[in-house]
Amino acid sequence: MPGALEGIRVLDLCIILAGPTCGRTLSEFGADVIKVDPEHRVPGLTPWLDVGRGKRSICLNITKDAGLEAFYRLADSSDVLLQGFRKGVAERLGIGYEQLSERNPGIVYASINAFGQEGDWAMRPGFDQNAQAATGMQLRNGGDGQPGPPPYTFNDYGTGIMAAYGVMLALLERERTGRGQKIDTSLAYTASTFSSAYMVDYEGYEPDEVAGPDAKGVNSLNRLYRTADGWLALSVNSNGERERFHALGPFDGLNDLLDESALESIFASRSTDDWVKILSGAGLAATANRTLADVRADGRDGERDLIVTEDHPFFGSVEHGIAAPQMSATPVRTGTSPIFGGDTVDVLTELGYSSGEIEAMRADGVIPQTDGLPLR
Repeated sequence: MPGALEGIRVLDLCIILAGPTCGRTLSEFGADVIKVDPEHRVPGLTPWLDVGRGKRSICLNITKDAGLEAFYRLADSSDVLLQGFRKGVAERLGIGYEQLSERNPGIVYASINAFGQEGDWAMRPGFDQNAQAATGMQLRNGGDGQPGPPPYTFNDYGTGIMAAYGVMLALLERERTGRGQKIDTSLAYTASTFSSAYMVDYEGYEPDEVAGPDAKGVNSLNRLYRTADGWLALSVNSNGERERFHALGPFDGLNDLLDESALESIFASRSTDDWVKILSGAGLAATANRTLADVRADGRDGERDLIVTEDHPFFGSVEHGIAAPQMSATPVRTGTSPIFGGDTVDVLTELGYSSGEIEAMRADGVIPQTDGLPLR
């Protein structure tokens, strides 16, 4: 079945994770996403297999006149452009929003970087850890005096999804007005969104933030507990849930539900599976704290589409995680990871270039000498 974004063409000029995650997300919902890179900027294999999925890949040197002209032809026939440059770089290359929107007024132009396009930090380079440091994430994770980054690049993937959200809203607005617009998002904006609960402040408010590597949760009934053979994530919140929890045999003699030491001793007496059965049977949220190896080995996750497998031409069977919303009429598609630059000739041919013109571009260094560059 066609995807929700069928017929939408996206040019993805981004590197690393955040911008390419936006492109991958749009591809999952049916967009034709073309990844545009110079030949010398060979990406890392693992992120390419991850966030390159579902795209076509071309190598194009836009610092040469013929390369820039080919890029303009692509942009003229595209709906969306994604770029991750610092402020002013795209304009110097001749591919800024104003330059492209004059040619294609309907283009939706998303700028995705570390600190945004405005303000004192607009020219600063940065990666996920820099955004975490700038927004308090690292201190909350490590505690005062011992900052440390969260173990996952939340802001990279989160910013990619936020950018895709903005792109789809801009495409919806274009349906009404016929015009595109510029979108500005950044790792720091996403970090602020993820931290919004901690940013609430008002007169008389005394924050009680959970921080540090030893923190197991926000309180005794919402935290991790070590069991006889692993870890259990417990979440008990409402009064009704507390009553059901207290009524369970192991806890009915416990006078104080907030006594973490007593709860630790009780949970340590049985296996994680036992506790999941007991607590879930009472309608309480309890989940085993599993490793990624457990997730991969659990066949049930295949039914929930947490993991998908692609057949890559170089690397054979490659597994991926997937978290896109499931839609009944326009289902998500996972696609495969392209060969780096492997679609260059096909895309140029679609733009109307003859074989002679393509060979001339190859001879001039506008495109690579070979069709597709393997990553190792």
